[in-house]
Amino acid sequence: MTTCDLPSTTVPAAPATTDALHQLKELAQRDPHFAAALMATGSTEEVVHLAQAHGITLSPEALWRHRGTLMTGGLPTWRG
Repeated sequence: MTTCDLPSTTVPAAPATTDALHQLKELAQRDPHFAAALMATGSTEEVVHLAQAHGITLSPEALWRHRGTLMTGGLPTWRG
């Protein structure tokens, strides 16, 4: 078996997860108060609750995997 024959270990995000991440990112970009609240959270669970309060459903695991892609510059969106 060659390296080309090995299965990929990358797990693509589910469409619902991708949608939710997109919604979260858009909301953070257009609403400075939401962006500030997002940056002030201390855990993925807090982000999940904040997102749910704005009608966005996402798992803590999905947020953790994509935390560096939510804000400009690829920096982690919150501590943790």
